[in-house]
Amino acid sequence: MPAKPSLGLYFNDNFIELSQVSADGKRLHRFNQLILPQGLVINSEIVNKSSFVQLLRQLFDTAKPGPISMNEDVVIGVNDSRVFLSEFTVPNIPGKNINDAIEYQVRNLLPVLPSGVETDWQIIGKTTDGLIEVLLAAIPRSIIDSCVSVCTSVGLRVVGVEPAVFANIRIIEQEQLVGRNQLLVYLGENFGVFSFITSGNPRFSDFLPQEEINKTGDISKTVIAYINFANSKHPNRSINEVIISGTRQDIDKMVEDLKAQNILAVKALSRLAKTEVVNHTLLHTSHGLALKTLDQVASLNLLPVDFRLDAIKDHLIRVWKLMMDFLIILSLAGLAGLFYLGQQNASKQAILKSTYDQYVQQLKLNESKTLIDQADKLNQITGRLISLREVTGGEENILKELSAITPTGITLTSFIISRNPGLKKMSDPGSSWVITGTASSRPLVLNFFNNLITNKGFEDGKLYFGSLEKDTGLTFRVANVSTK
Repeated sequence: MPAKPSLGLYFNDNFIELSQVSADGKRLHRFNQLILPQGLVINSEIVNKSSFVQLLRQLFDTAKPGPISMNEDVVIGVNDSRVFLSEFTVPNIPGKNINDAIEYQVRNLLPVLPSGVETDWQIIGKTTDGLIEVLLAAIPRSIIDSCVSVCTSVGLRVVGVEPAVFANIRIIEQEQLVGRNQLLVYLGENFGVFSFITSGNPRFSDFLPQEEINKTGDISKTVIAYINFANSKHPNRSINEVIISGTRQDIDKMVEDLKAQNILAVKALSRLAKTEVVNHTLLHTSHGLALKTLDQVASLNLLPVDFRLDAIKDHLIRVWKLMMDFLIILSLAGLAGLFYLGQQNASKQAILKSTYDQYVQQLKLNESKTLIDQADKLNQITGRLISLREVTGGEENILKELSAITPTGITLTSFIISRNPGLKKMSDPGSSWVITGTASSRPLVLNFFNNLITNKGFEDGKLYFGSLEKDTGLTFRVANVSTK
């Protein structure tokens, strides 16, 4: 069953009605009711299908407060005058065997049923002896076929067919029904339906035209007659309450009249809280039909298996089509996005190619070639300067070190460094250095030399005096070993 409410469609020989409820099943969204031309439907069977289709379209188009789409699921209610209800009992067998026992009993009842009927059953309770009570419902296949063919021809998807009595029970607030033995009296404008129900499960239902009700005198006498009949069939479940439902405006008066005759009567309360339809009661049969697919409780469905399979197939096809439409739209969006990116990349590529061609043309000019040659020469000079810097760099640091350790009385007259290409340190093999100077005394030279060889790069230095005889006005030379 669908997870959302379906449309509810009900008709008899006199009128047809349509209901659409909200997704939460608490409000009536749209409703319509039309009087049927005489002879269009006879004994709940559609006589003229083409005229019925036209009237069905009118029913949907003129719904209040707005039209109803025909591309919807629908549950059809069959008038109780064409429904056969029967009770039977089976032993309480555990497991799946109880279904086999029920099916066996149904097959035994088929010979006493009218020919060409669709059946379904439902467990409705237990007897005092512990037997399982089962309700069997049967509807002529011809009625179901005509209803389904007409509805599918206008685009509706039939998902359920059930007796109207179940819809009349379903629309009532369930707290009024649970745990009670009741006579449900559903009153239309020109008919009445009298149903014996226990805890909301029907056990029998009888449809009476208003003329038949009038023959008994008044509605109260008819109610009393059905109470006596139900009590005679179910002495252990005597009726303790009459619940009045329906679409007539004088229901409140009927409830008071029954109470005046010492009959416990109550007015049915609708499960629907409000409606958007002006001046409308909320106990129509089509309202209850619209709630069938919303309720999770299993209930009778006399739609034949082949129609159910078609409905499931149509549902799967619709889902598949929606998925395919979504994938197609997604693919088209992806292709549009790729096309846009392709156009953007093509535009960028054209701009880059144009820029490249301009650069190539500029490079081919004589002025550009001259600049390129000059740039090559400049790069070569720069490379040589970098190599020279690596070879000769750091002399300012050496001079700072010498200045820091040279005392007063010593004058450095020269500092010569000789390094082969590729060498960077004075201590590298193949490097040589020489420091010359004058001093006022020999101790000053010795002190300067001791300080000098403690510095990195000067460790291998040797001291040479210009004269070993002079103590003042000395000349000296400090050089590394390789200069000796």
